[in-house]
Amino acid sequence: MRRLDRAIWWRWTAPVVTALMLAACSSSSSTTTTEPTAAPSVSSTTTTTGPITSTERSTTTTATVTTTTLPDLSTYLVAGNTCLLGWWDGGWQSGDDLPVSGGEQYQVVRLDEPISSATGSEARPSCEPLDLVSIEFEPAIPGGFREIDALAVQTDGAVRPHPVEMLSSSPAYEDATSELLEVRVPGVPVVNITQVIRTDLEGDGVDEVIIAASTIPDDLISSQVGDYSIVFLRKVIDVEVETAILGLSIVDDLDNLFQDLVIFDVSAVADLNGDGKMEIVLNGTVWEGAFLQAWEYVDDDLGPVEVLSCGCGS
Repeated sequence: MRRLDRAIWWRWTAPVVTALMLAACSSSSSTTTTEPTAAPSVSSTTTTTGPITSTERSTTTTATVTTTTLPDLSTYLVAGNTCLLGWWDGGWQSGDDLPVSGGEQYQVVRLDEPISSATGSEARPSCEPLDLVSIEFEPAIPGGFREIDALAVQTDGAVRPHPVEMLSSSPAYEDATSELLEVRVPGVPVVNITQVIRTDLEGDGVDEVIIAASTIPDDLISSQVGDYSIVFLRKVIDVEVETAILGLSIVDDLDNLFQDLVIFDVSAVADLNGDGKMEIVLNGTVWEGAFLQAWEYVDDDLGPVEVLSCGCGS
């Protein structure tokens, strides 16, 4: 078995339907699954599995992981309606001292929708009364509170260097989701897939599949024990199906329901730093708030790593 760094990936010996992937995922492939071994602490209300680098979602957060070395690239600033994720200037950065003066051009990307353009403002106050800063766009970019955000990326390069396809659900995707949920969710979980995305993040000729599923209602208040929201990534590596959970929220108890309950969606798959590889951006909805997370697929050993995150809410 491959030794996988930072406990991001883990091995699970239960069989999974391998038709989830393309032809590269043959029925002879064995299956493995991975998630952080030390999830952040949560209340007794819900169980939320997130990245080891996660911080408080109701304020902006900073990830200092530098995973890619690129030569002489311009600054890439990335923002959504929810908040400003950060930027790349040779390393992933975030904070209030934004490298913009206003008038910069951005490419706007969301899932597989056509790429558009927008002009960004100078840094402006955002998410009062938290005294955060962000960028306003003309025209306004799609998305908003409890909607899937579009991302504005400050670059004239290719933000979608590889195709991104939205697929329909299928028994194979449902079986894969069910096997992840049945050992984590109380009772017998109902599989409700909301997104299936197929793409080649690194351009290595092997597709990844990203699946989102949720039974948490949009109003959150109608949630029941056993409701969940999950986003996970799957890829065939050395004839084994590897799985990495990017976001997971489970309703364990209805007391104090809203403290940790999260609805996860995929917002965009796009190249956020000009290296020709695409990052995955999750959109999270919480009670009276929302957040964004950017995940970089580093390599087949390390897997996906959260590199930027931000949020707004109480």
